[in-house]
Amino acid sequence: MPISKKIVLTGTHLTPAAEFIRQLQNDPDIFWEISYIGRIHNSSVDTTPAVESKVISKTGVKYFGINCGKLDRRWFLYTLKGLPETLKGLFAASKIIKSLKPDYVVSFGGYVSVPVILSSFLNQVKSVTHEQTSTLSLSTKINSLFCHKVALSFPITKKFLKNKFIVTGNLLRREIFLNKSSKFDKLKIEKPIIYITGGNQGSLFINNLIKSSLPLLSKSYFIIHQCGQKFKSKASFNYLPLVYIDSQDIGWILNHAALMISRAGANTCQEIATLKIKSILIPLKVSQQNEQIKNAAFVKTQLPNITTVIPESKLNPPLLLSSIEKLIRIEYHRDVFKPKSNLRLLKLIKTI
Repeated sequence: MPISKKIVLTGTHLTPAAEFIRQLQNDPDIFWEISYIGRIHNSSVDTTPAVESKVISKTGVKYFGINCGKLDRRWFLYTLKGLPETLKGLFAASKIIKSLKPDYVVSFGGYVSVPVILSSFLNQVKSVTHEQTSTLSLSTKINSLFCHKVALSFPITKKFLKNKFIVTGNLLRREIFLNKSSKFDKLKIEKPIIYITGGNQGSLFINNLIKSSLPLLSKSYFIIHQCGQKFKSKASFNYLPLVYIDSQDIGWILNHAALMISRAGANTCQEIATLKIKSILIPLKVSQQNEQIKNAAFVKTQLPNITTVIPESKLNPPLLLSSIEKLIRIEYHRDVFKPKSNLRLLKLIKTI
């Protein structure tokens, strides 16, 4: 009979977090009692429920929301302004940790993870923080001072390669390999599908760009647009806007899309490279340590003939349309991939 252990997860990088939850729930050796600490709201100015509160709740995991000030490496005054909320978050996280008495705490990045990792340190709970990108975020650098291990998706410079830092790779969600969906299988789509996403919360720039381009785009393509909560748009001819893509549908979309238009987040770029999807990448022009520019360059290196990287400052509807047409004309055969899991993070947890 499996032994029982308690684990608390935290962070805002939901793709690897959701996959890790799936791995924990299917672990044949240990019955994991899983809890999640995330934000109450998306931000101090956006009081809608945090994205992770909705996504994590669907996994059956108990969710706890805390307020937390944002850590900003570019504008230190913003960090100072958020210190009172950060201290409140620390007290709230510590209260939850003391109540749950977990055996482990695992972070998946974002400023909300800092008070959780710090409270685990103060309460002598073993902890690991997972970094999805090729650079260390500010939250990971802070967390690394207090956690037992830092799990890296990519080898980082020798400066950080100490005993605490271990390369485990990223956690790609298994759902991306599935090409069936009860929702989308019913649709009779006759045009090539273009999947557009700006990340979990959407991208204002991409949303407005698509809005301007839609009259021409919808003539030749079927648009599936993951637009986030703030963008108000209705479905129309060959256009389907969605606030968020459910995990059971994402594989169908990725495997049926003739082309993908996206920001260049770490998880998105790794999924594009893994599934070999034609893509137009629009790196966020202000990202920590030029992370998204590096992510886009990674995809371009992996898939040079079917990847177009366009700086936001140069992009407009005519250039977008011409770039789409150029990529669509390229003949390219995508392989069928079998689902596989990266269990190295799970194995690391069991060894600390």
